[in-house]
Amino acid sequence: MPDSVVPRPWAENLAEARRLAAGLSASLPDKIEIAAIGVRSKAPFQLISVCEALIWRTEELARNACDAVEKEDFTVAALLIRSIAESAAMTWYLLEILENRKGYTPAELNDKLMRMFAGSKNGWADGPEAISVLTFVERLNRKLPGFQAAYNSLSEYAHPNWLGVSGLYSKIDRENFTVHYGRGLRTEPAGHQLANALVGGLLTFEDGYNKITDAMPAFIDELEKLSDEWPIAP
Repeated sequence: MPDSVVPRPWAENLAEARRLAAGLSASLPDKIEIAAIGVRSKAPFQLISVCEALIWRTEELARNACDAVEKEDFTVAALLIRSIAESAAMTWYLLEILENRKGYTPAELNDKLMRMFAGSKNGWADGPEAISVLTFVERLNRKLPGFQAAYNSLSEYAHPNWLGVSGLYSKIDRENFTVHYGRGLRTEPAGHQLANALVGGLLTFEDGYNKITDAMPAFIDELEKLSDEWPIAP
């Protein structure tokens, strides 16, 4: 059988990743009707708005990550898969806020959600400060031990460290004192690791997203309902 048609050892994981990506594509929301939420508090809208934007971001990353793994563009794949892991971690941080909502004052809840909704590290001076992605990763690692180690492994590919530079694109022939350069020099280990990480990141995102969806009705039921006499709370 020619090399070009030999099944990749990670083909099963890649097929699963494409299935998960297709599921995201089929679930993309096109709008939120604020009034339909039916409560005075802005907190549900803030939370849902971030969550739905995250599924759009993750779907785009997932489609392109699958293609990059398929083409063995492993640096591109690692960057995209690490970003999927960050989306997953942010989703679980949103879930943590939702689960702990009764421990916050309305002002504290608004502050936390606004940092997720409109936070920036280099934006407007009077805007909320974005939460560090490493905070998201560290918090999720408490619930899913090993997540941070997997994220750090992706960073080794994503950064210009040995694994993401010489490890991917060079191979030493010690017998002939020669260094060879090219793509696909670490095809099998890189393909295995990245395809597995892609599936793991998408499953983690999907689980957090679904948990938020399931918990939202109870949150909304707790809040003061909107009527024609009341504007939405500031």
